[in-house]
Amino acid sequence: MRAVRLHATGEPLRLDEVELPDPIGAQVRVRVAGAGVCRTDLHIVDGIQERVELPRTLGHEIAGTIDAAGPDADLGRHHLAIGDAVVVYGGWGCGTCAECRAGVEQRCERSVAPGFQADGGYAEAMIVPEARHLVALGALDPAHAAPLGDAGMTALRAVRRADPWLAEDARVLVIGAGGVGQFVLQLLRLVPAAGRSLHVAVRDLEPSRLERAGALGADLGLLADDPGFVLDGIGARPNVVIDVVGSEDTLALAAAAVAPGGAVILVGEAGGTHPFGFASPSIEAWMTTVAWGAPADLHDVVALARGHRLTWEVETMPLDAASEAHERLRAGHVTGRLVLVP
Repeated sequence: MRAVRLHATGEPLRLDEVELPDPIGAQVRVRVAGAGVCRTDLHIVDGIQERVELPRTLGHEIAGTIDAAGPDADLGRHHLAIGDAVVVYGGWGCGTCAECRAGVEQRCERSVAPGFQADGGYAEAMIVPEARHLVALGALDPAHAAPLGDAGMTALRAVRRADPWLAEDARVLVIGAGGVGQFVLQLLRLVPAAGRSLHVAVRDLEPSRLERAGALGADLGLLADDPGFVLDGIGARPNVVIDVVGSEDTLALAAAAVAPGGAVILVGEAGGTHPFGFASPSIEAWMTTVAWGAPADLHDVVALARGHRLTWEVETMPLDAASEAHERLRAGHVTGRLVLVP
């Protein structure tokens, strides 16, 4: 089968012919319908992503159909069957540690993830270690649904993390309206504790993304890059800043903007850092991170999608155009999510 692999950091991606893997034990084979192209994939290519084992088939945002299972897979226990359309949960925890037992497998210190330590979805098929890592998509098109496995789930996790600060009339600044931001904007209006009384501003440097942001739940779109102009636009310091980019500049903006006692929630992995102290961010403000989500987050975001309560923009590209997809993402020429289709 064909697979797009990275053999060494800094090298071009290669389209290789590899053996079609056969599932053993509890494993399940998924025929990939689509694999989202995430900025984390770029960080892996650049060698700045931790815990990556090369050579590796990239791709951690994956959906497809079950086409084979090992003798111990027990699909029925998870209400799955051969031929079902599924999205892959990528935080493959050990299943036995305290974090896994608490339902937060993405925090497992022994976790293995597709595209990082195991072969991922930039391929015609992939192996998933257990059926519990698959969520049924029902009638959703799996190629279109692939972004739910990272962008959608991570956005829901971020909004849930922000929940204690989302009181009536709270102000929220979302930095970045791309692949993840498009979900954050909608989920801020859908999570019950958030309600619909929030004042949501989005800052992005791409006008086309801001044009769509209003339809997705933003009250205000900001092209400005200066903290003073951003605060003037919002009218007051935001109680929550959700940084979907994560660069030095965006973290500095988030820390400068957040209200006293507010929260900066870092989602994007652009490699930025920011000093923490009494001078910055604002007094008694919080800074926290969100990495992917828990299995329950994926189940819930899929349920919202199956209930037609979410919309997201996808542009498909053929698998052999993976290098072109990476170049476009680096250049910022993507409005929603690029999805590679075998």
